[in-house]
Formats: sequence, structure tokens, C-alpha cells
Amino acid sequence: MKVQNYSYETFPSYDEDIADVIELKGDKNNLRCRMLDVPYQDDCMIRFLFPNTILDPDRKYPLVIHVQGSGWYKQDMNDHIFDFMPIVKRGFAYAIIQYHHAPEYHFPTQIIDTKKAIRFIQKHVDQYPIDISNVFLSGDSSGAHTALMTLLTYNQKLFDTGDSTLIPLKGMISLYGPANFLTLDRWFCKYDHQEEKNTSDLMGQDHMDEDSLKKASPVYYIDQQESLPPMLILHGSKDHVVPFTQSLELYDALKQKHFNVKLARVKDADHGRSIFYTEDVYNCIEEFLKSCL
Repeated sequence: MKVQNYSYETFPSYDEDIADVIELKGDKNNLRCRMLDVPYQDDCMIRFLFPNTILDPDRKYPLVIHVQGSGWYKQDMNDHIFDFMPIVKRGFAYAIIQYHHAPEYHFPTQIIDTKKAIRFIQKHVDQYPIDISNVFLSGDSSGAHTALMTLLTYNQKLFDTGDSTLIPLKGMISLYGPANFLTLDRWFCKYDHQEEKNTSDLMGQDHMDEDSLKKASPVYYIDQQESLPPMLILHGSKDHVVPFTQSLELYDALKQKHFNVKLARVKDADHGRSIFYTEDVYNCIEEFLKSCL
């Protein structure tokens, strides 16, 4: 048969009757998820998750820049690929950020690295299907702490080695992250945070005094803000690692300054994992992202 330069729409469909055939329906508007790993500095990469559709391969997508949680230790960059895929399939790209980790690298290295990654994306945006006018910041657990500290020192000289302006952010999502190192032990928890090494490995043993811990706690930067993009905070009611009260404290501090913030309590959910990443959570995230576009 003669080869022709068909488009998807003009290519003929084989619809002849076949005895006992199972007929299933394809969806030409369905989005797939594809992954791309890109190094942005020594020993650190960005793991991109892009939507992809047969109908519009050149489409640009809103981007969620996400900082992967890990207790500030070496990140498992595979941990959230499948958790975020439902959001990607709803039309949002993700850029999962890897940073130099504790205990080899102390605070504020993780915030500095996140800002470096954002600048890398800005510089190379033409290479990716990203709508740079619609960019969000996100983080889970310790990654939420890093993302919050990045947001609250955004386009300031603090915790930044770059000198170019960072792109405006449409919104911020905090997933079960610590907000105040001084109050981590004020609610039920599986761990005694005064005894656990995570914080001391992040800060360094010589920087565990109250002033240093305040300097690394997002809640103490809120009063300094004149404006912030809309924020969504999600936290499981039975989180045994980072108490729900951490997100409540963050929410109360933001509300006191009259910032645009929503708090979602995920009933009976623990620290992420399957019980947290439910259809309700995905719907909540999608609704928030679309409301900010």
C-alpha cells in the first residue's frame, strides 16, 4: 500500500467486523507521564516528570518544582514518581529537586541548592515543555521545610549564592513538613526530636542552640513578609514522624498575617505513603493549582 503523510486525525482506522473481538476505547486526550533526569550541578540532578499527548506534542505545562523529602539525608529520587503521576496526568509538569544532603552538608545548603535548581530551569526553559509563567513550589516532609525556607527567603540575599532574579511563583504546597524546630515535641510522635540525629546532622552539632534553630525554622520568617503567593498545606492527622501541629502552627502564623493559605487535614493519614496519597488529596492539589493559574 502506498505510504502517505498521514496525521493522527487523517490516518484510517481499521473498523472491519471481527468475530468475538474485544472492543476497547482509546482516549486521544489522555496524558502519559515521561521522565527526564538532568544534572544542574555536581552530584545533584532535577528529575522532570512531563505530561505527553499525541495530539499536541508541543504543548507547554504549568510546572511544580518539588523538593524531595528524606530527613535531609540522601534523597531517594524514585520515592514520589508514582505519587505525583496522577497530577502529571492532569496536566502539570514536575521538577523534583535533589540537593547536597546531611550530614556532609549542613543548613542552609539545601535552600541554596534549591534556588540554584530554579535558576537552572529558568535558563534552560526553552528545552522543556514548561509554561514558565505558571510555576509553583512544593515539598514533602524535610523537603517541605526546604521549600518553605526557599519561599520565605525568595529573591533575598539570604541563603543564596546567585545574583539573578528568581521567577515569580504562582503558589506553594507544603506536604507534612516541619515548621518550627523548637516545637516539634509538643504533640504525640514516634520520635523524640531532641534525641534524633536528623536535626543535628542538618544543623551541625555546634549550631543546636535556640537562635540557630530559630534561624532554620520557617515560622520565624513569616512576620518579615509583605506578600506571599497562595499556599496549600496538607498533613495527615496521624502523622507519627512530623506532628500535625507543625502544619497547624504554620497555618496559624500565615493566617495571622492575612496571607492566602488553606490547610487540609487528611483524616487518619500517616507521614505520606499510600494512606496519604488518595484521590481526595489529588483533587485538592489539582483544585489549588488550577485556582492559581
